[in-house]
Amino acid sequence: MREKKIGKDFALSIVNRLDFFKRFTPQERISLVQFHQHYTIYSAGEILIEEGTHDDCFFIVLSGGATVTTKNSSKSIAMIEPGEIVGEISFLTKSPRSATITAETEFIVIKVDETMLEQLKPRTREKFKDMFIEKLIERLNHMNHMIESPEASKV
Repeated sequence: MREKKIGKDFALSIVNRLDFFKRFTPQERISLVQFHQHYTIYSAGEILIEEGTHDDCFFIVLSGGATVTTKNSSKSIAMIEPGEIVGEISFLTKSPRSATITAETEFIVIKVDETMLEQLKPRTREKFKDMFIEKLIERLNHMNHMIESPEASKV
């Protein structure tokens, strides 16, 4: 895999469009773009996360689409879209990755690790964590709905 990085201006144009960053002030968005070396483009077919591996980061999807697969399933179990967070469970629990995420199209992400979080101003870091929590709650609610409604899981 050959990772391709993006520049600050392009990163800012993407960040400004995503709902994930809607609570961030323009200055906070600019501060996030200072970490442009964490912004990476994956080509279709490239693996972002591989099941069973260890890593100390999670990713925020900026653009593109990806599929989620596991070794136990012969088909895709989910699609990943812009504004979603991936790899957060392994980041929090320090456990191996539970699924493989493969880019379906050109796929742009921010790789977030502890070092990056520590370098953000406290107010920006808190907004970041608030959005992180909000996305986790959305995912839990979706999973609960799938459990309560077996027909929904067949879609």
